[in-house]
Amino acid sequence: MLTQTVLPFILAKMTQSFNITLPRPRRQFIIELFRVVFALWGRVNFTNMARFSSYSEVTFRRHFARFFDWVAFNLTIMQMSAHSEEPVIGVFDCSFLPKSGKRTYGLDKFYSSLAGKNKVGLEVSILGCVATMSHHTWTLDVTQTPPGLSQREADDYSRIDFYLEQATDLLDRLPQIHYWVGDGYYAKKKIFDGLTGRGKSVVTKLRSDANLRLVLHPERKRGRYGEKIRWGDWSMFEDVGVLEDLPHVRMYTALVNSPHFKRDLRVVVLVNERDAAGKERYSVLCSTDIEQAAEEIVHYYRSRYQLEFCIRDAKQFTGLTHCQARDEDKLDFHVNMSFAAVNLVRLMCQKFGGSINSYVREAYNTFLVEQLISQLSLEAEFDISHPRIRSIIQIGRIAA
Repeated sequence: MLTQTVLPFILAKMTQSFNITLPRPRRQFIIELFRVVFALWGRVNFTNMARFSSYSEVTFRRHFARFFDWVAFNLTIMQMSAHSEEPVIGVFDCSFLPKSGKRTYGLDKFYSSLAGKNKVGLEVSILGCVATMSHHTWTLDVTQTPPGLSQREADDYSRIDFYLEQATDLLDRLPQIHYWVGDGYYAKKKIFDGLTGRGKSVVTKLRSDANLRLVLHPERKRGRYGEKIRWGDWSMFEDVGVLEDLPHVRMYTALVNSPHFKRDLRVVVLVNERDAAGKERYSVLCSTDIEQAAEEIVHYYRSRYQLEFCIRDAKQFTGLTHCQARDEDKLDFHVNMSFAAVNLVRLMCQKFGGSINSYVREAYNTFLVEQLISQLSLEAEFDISHPRIRSIIQIGRIAA
C-alpha cells in the first residue's frame, strides 16, 4: 500500500525538520493506524479498527491517549505538496460534530449549519492553509472547543478568545503566511486586534448594514472622515468591474473607517445585478490591509471555502464523527487523525493520481487480497505487485 511506502518517509522528514523523536513502536502504530483507517469498512472506531488490524482494541485506546504532534505532521505534508512560488493563506473555520452521551468532554450547545440552529454536541475549531492558485488545502490544527464558554465577545474569556488563542499559537510555525481568512463570524474586534498586533492581516465578511464612514484623507488626524456609507448608493464607491466567472456580480471598493472596530478597512462590495426578485443583493467583504487590491480580497475570501471540502472528506472517508472515546485526549487525537488522513490521501492523489474514493476502495481491496494470499499460502505463485493481482485491487476504481 502507498501509506506503507510514503508514511515512513513523512515521519523521517518530520523528525528531521522539527527535531521530534518517535520511538519505533509509536512509528509502527502510526503507519498501521492510517493503513487501517483507509482499509476498513464501516465506522472508524476502536472496535472496528481492531477487526482490521493485528493490534487489539486496548492498544488503539492506549495510543490514542498519548500526545502526537499533528501540526508538525501536517506541516511536513504541506511542505511536500506546496509550491514555493504560490501564495498561501491561512483559513479558520468551525464544524459541529454530533455526539451522544452525558460524560463526553466538550458537550455543549453549538451552531449546526446543517440543522440551521444550535444543537447539543461537540465543536472543533480548524486552522488550515489554502494555496490560492492551485487551491491545494491542508488542515494544520484541529482543537475541540471547550464547553461553557460564552459567545459574547465582551466577556472575560469567550469562544472568540479561544479561537484567537489557537491561531496565535500557530503563527510562529507559519511565518510565511500573512493573510488569515474567515467567514463573518470572525469579524470581531478581538480577532482584528490580536492578528494585526502580530503583523498579520485579516480578510472576512461584514454585516450588510455595517456602520462605516468614508476615509477622505488617510494622512490627516482631523478632517479625515467623510459621510456615512449609505448601503445601496454605490456612487460612494469605486467601480472595480465584474467577476470573471460571474459577470453578473459587480465589485465596488472604498477605504472606510469602522467606529466599532476602531480601525480603517479596505471594503469590497459584491453586488448581484441579476436577482430574480428584481432587487439588488450584495455582500460586504473587508480586509485590515488597506492597500490590498479589491480583486485579491475577493479571491482570498472565496478560496477559504476550500477548507469545507476537507471537512466533508473527513466526515465522509476518515470517520471524523465516529469516535467512541469520551475523554479530551482521545477525542483530540481522533479528530486530528481524521483530518491528517485527508491531508495524507490528498498528497498521494496529487503525487500518484486518482481520487480519494478510488484510494479507499483500493486500500480495502489490497487488505482483502493480502489476507487471501496469506491464508492460502500463494506467495510462491503470486505477490501483491502481480498484474493479475493489481487488476483485482483496482476493481471499482473511480477516475479523479
